Amino acid sequence: MKKRVLAPAAAVAALIGVCAAVAATAASWSGAQANLNKYKAVPAFVAPGPAFNAKAKAGGKTIFVIPASSQIPFVSTIANNITRIGKMANVKTTVWQNQGQPSQWVQGMNAAIAQKASAIVLLAGNDPASLQPQIKAAKAKGIPTIVAHLYDLKQKSAPNVGAVVNIPYNIAGRLIADQAIVATKGKATALVVTINQVKSTIPMVAGIKSEFASYCKGCKLQFTDVTIADVATKIQPNVQAALTANPNLNYVICLYDSAEAPFAEAAIRAAGRTGKVKISTFNGTPDIMKEVKKGDIVSADVAENLEWIGYAIVDQSMRVMGGLKPVADEHVPVRLFDKSNIAQAGSSFTSGWGKSYVSGYKKLWGIK
Repeated sequence: MKKRVLAPAAAVAALIGVCAAVAATAASWSGAQANLNKYKAVPAFVAPGPAFNAKAKAGGKTIFVIPASSQIPFVSTIANNITRIGKMANVKTTVWQNQGQPSQWVQGMNAAIAQKASAIVLLAGNDPASLQPQIKAAKAKGIPTIVAHLYDLKQKSAPNVGAVVNIPYNIAGRLIADQAIVATKGKATALVVTINQVKSTIPMVAGIKSEFASYCKGCKLQFTDVTIADVATKIQPNVQAALTANPNLNYVICLYDSAEAPFAEAAIRAAGRTGKVKISTFNGTPDIMKEVKKGDIVSADVAENLEWIGYAIVDQSMRVMGGLKPVADEHVPVRLFDKSNIAQAGSSFTSGWGKSYVSGYKKLWGIK
């Protein structure tokens, strides 16, 4: 009789143990889920600084934009937005076309100085630390250099920089990590694709590691790195090799969506791992947002509003060109898009942000 009683009791005890383990695992990544939920809402515009008469301060002046690479859709889209938005205040824009080679950035700086630009914008990856001779030469001619979309809010900029437009990279890194953690229910074995040449990689990777340490203690991370110039040739073979070497990989974390995700996705398909390996990424480029809607590989994109970034860069540029004090923070937000809210991004995948920033900046600039 005792054996008959003990056997069910042992089974119940075992079941309780399993349930407790499941509950503990769920509790460990519940914080990651809470973070994701927090950033799914439409962000509100926050004025970065005092209002000013944009046309009076900056009208007729020229912003010279040097993208990190004109071949990356995310970067070229922002450059196009700067050109369009600047026209509202009669500000001219010159965009220096290049293929991500540092020597081409030097040529662009020299061209900006020769053309007597009013301000130079280093956009989305070119490191001002390696351009100090040119930045100093521009400064000597009264041309400020603005570094946009490179530094996190807490990062210190390189010397001789006139102003920055910061991005919440650490938060973005935390969120793309949270997505991998939640999607695998706290059992992620993830490959992180980095571009260590870009300064923003540092706070993003710090954010990723922090979230895994907090919410996914049994999870595993490995890394593969490429340069800006090699994104189109090195990412796919690197990711495919990692997938072949480690059949347990179930997530690829791409720091920069249009620069990395298409090649990582191609690697997953080539390796026959569609449905088994997902991607989370950052930037919000429309082509990658389409993949979020499709849902077979890219599960989420921590998006930026590329138009909002354009407004922020033009705002900071006009303040500096007009002799005003640059603002410390343009308050550029991010928003998480996944299958639950991707429909709000609209057919062009650029909606879902409201229009508070458009009216907000125009009001700051005295433009109707």
